[in-house]
Amino acid sequence: MRREDRRVVALLGFLHGVVHANILAIPVFLNFAWRDDFHADPLTLGLLFAIGFGLYGIGAVPFGFLADRRAPGRLLLLSAVGIGGSMAAVAVSPSIPALAVSLGALGFSSAIYHPTGLAVISRRVAEQGRAMGWHGMGGSLGIAAGPAFVGAALSIGWSWRLVAGALILPAVAAASLLLIAPLPHDPAGGQGSVVSRRALFTGPFILVLLVYMFAGFAYQGGLAFLPLFVGPGLFAFALACGAVGQVASGRLAERPRPERALFALSFAGALLLLLLALFASGGQPGSLFGGTAIVFGLVLFSLEPLQNTLVTGEAPRPLRGSAFGFAFLSVFGIGAIGAILAGWLLQQNQNAVLFLVLGLSMVASGTAALGVRRKTAGS
Repeated sequence: MRREDRRVVALLGFLHGVVHANILAIPVFLNFAWRDDFHADPLTLGLLFAIGFGLYGIGAVPFGFLADRRAPGRLLLLSAVGIGGSMAAVAVSPSIPALAVSLGALGFSSAIYHPTGLAVISRRVAEQGRAMGWHGMGGSLGIAAGPAFVGAALSIGWSWRLVAGALILPAVAAASLLLIAPLPHDPAGGQGSVVSRRALFTGPFILVLLVYMFAGFAYQGGLAFLPLFVGPGLFAFALACGAVGQVASGRLAERPRPERALFALSFAGALLLLLLALFASGGQPGSLFGGTAIVFGLVLFSLEPLQNTLVTGEAPRPLRGSAFGFAFLSVFGIGAIGAILAGWLLQQNQNAVLFLVLGLSMVASGTAALGVRRKTAGS
């Protein structure tokens, strides 16, 4: 990878980690702080998760449009500042409604990142697959570090409000880096107005959105309550394993038929969810459940570089920001239904059914990925 490309990927990888460290700390807060402090039932917790992640997805669309027209550094700075302010609001939230608004602001601020950062990589970096893999690893490290910090701090008696306030610091560091080492602006990114956005909505791209949507059901439905089954420490470790999967699948994404690898990994994830369903049906989850959850974390996050490669393969270059915006609307906005469904099923004591439904979603996602290639080849 070229030296200038490494610098861009390293900066974006750090920002990616900051975004995910905050947003993926939510499940730990939900299950080990807010459940008791606000006397919330599983359905309410699922709705809180869905509000944060839903706006994370919905906000990606307008910011995707802006990513095709504006300098990325300013948008990313706005994201970092917004995340810091939102975490401050979370830390002082006195009630469930106030917490919901704060989580919505966190999701909306975080929504700026993916369409903007991924559009920069897709336009500037030569080795797309590897760049997506290393960029994904940065996100996975943040995904693991945020929940690990929150879980450890809560376990030693810190107030959850103090813990939430401490999560402001990574956002401040991200904003400082963007001011010290700003990203170069690619003028070609401003050509988005020349190409009609209707050019995005081809048959293959709609299938790509289905890939993201079904994966989003499994992603959010699985992660929202996984800490409840395995504890915060094992949850963080499972997410950390995703960093290994990100780099490995980044290499797979460089191959001519990445959709085949995406199908195989999605099917493997579905089998792991089936195992989790079997273990959950046996009563109190044990070590087999925990070990399977770790492998599931590795597989789940290995999907991202391959999915992102599908977007860059189908979207015109000037519309990459918009394309990633719609992709993340699918995985986080529509995919938030998975968290609500998970909360409802857990409230009905249908643990095994939950993991079975999530497994079927993974199969649907992988099957849609195969269809992208067939549709493209036949067009």
